[in-house]
Amino acid sequence: MITQNTHPSRSSFLKVAGAALVAVAGGCVWRAADQGIFSAGTGLAYEPWKNWQDAATPLERIVAAGILASNPHNSQPWFFYISTSAINLVADFERQIGVIDPFRREMYIGLGCAIENMVLAAAAEGFQAGVHLLPDSTDASLAAHLELKAAAPQASELYASIPKRHTDRSAYDPTHPLAAETLDAMDRLANNENVHLFWFSDATGKGKFGQIAVAACEALVADEQQSLDSHAWWRQDWSVVQQRADGITLDAQGLSPIINNIAKFLPDGSRQQNDQFFVKNMREINIPTAAAFGILAVNDGMDNTQRLECGRIWQRIHLWGTGQGLALQPLNQMCERADRERQLNSPPVLGQAVRDLVGDDRWQAIMPFRAGYPTRVSLPSPRRGLLQVVPHTES
Repeated sequence: MITQNTHPSRSSFLKVAGAALVAVAGGCVWRAADQGIFSAGTGLAYEPWKNWQDAATPLERIVAAGILASNPHNSQPWFFYISTSAINLVADFERQIGVIDPFRREMYIGLGCAIENMVLAAAAEGFQAGVHLLPDSTDASLAAHLELKAAAPQASELYASIPKRHTDRSAYDPTHPLAAETLDAMDRLANNENVHLFWFSDATGKGKFGQIAVAACEALVADEQQSLDSHAWWRQDWSVVQQRADGITLDAQGLSPIINNIAKFLPDGSRQQNDQFFVKNMREINIPTAAAFGILAVNDGMDNTQRLECGRIWQRIHLWGTGQGLALQPLNQMCERADRERQLNSPPVLGQAVRDLVGDDRWQAIMPFRAGYPTRVSLPSPRRGLLQVVPHTES
């Protein structure tokens, strides 16, 4: 008896398998392209890093430098109002990052960073910038008024570092310590009577800082509202990155190129998964590989003027470090938890730990960070351009 062969022939199988492979491969290529695997750091959302010196007028070019400043969660909480010979920097309170920053500490530090970039750009453009912080006591949103007067152009090394400065969240070189003269040079940049820089560079100091930093991360992700408010600024989908031009992206996480591309290719993880990765990364990479930790502290952590001054110094330190081949990353979680405890009127567990870490009641920590030497090139974060942050031109 002859039975019918119910299995496909080898040639038929190869045809079907080949078609399936083409379909899968095509889908993979589409997914890769759609998620920006082949386009990291490109597109309209990244143009401000490239065309910041191409604006039509000197004052617009000064603002374009301000756009590239460090700021919390890449929220870019600012508007810039340009007149004939002045620029007003205005806080955009709608871009507050929720209970991550309940008292706007980080917002004003970020605004201070923008001021520093603009002062450097003003000098390069041939202006002396007179900076008036919080010039209207009735309007907390008016962060600064920059009055510009003609002067000889002075393009500094810090100015040249503006488009090269990026937060480096990757592992640092654990075999390359920071020399004492490097720490001293950054100390000298903190030349403000209201701001003091504390270093933690020996094993004991780094150990204490690291324990508090990890505990703060664990407490932050355990706080449902802080977790939600942080995750609201996460941008994985490439089209959203290009549309919103803000927030935290995969490209800026300091992952290896292979891991970064795999993460882009896969579906976005849940908020809880991202939180656990964040804590694991802090515990296993950020803390152990740092050459040193620093804390910028002020006399009054609730004073917005001192926060702005601190932001200017942080930007200055980061720009200088960039020019010296250093890597830097804010580690604000311990202060975020201290602020949250204060907001909730709960026991100041992290707040007291941070005070003990500083060890001087004259100073209040508002800007912790890590420093070291990089192991890979850090990538830029997206930025909104002039059209998005300059509402109109004043007459």
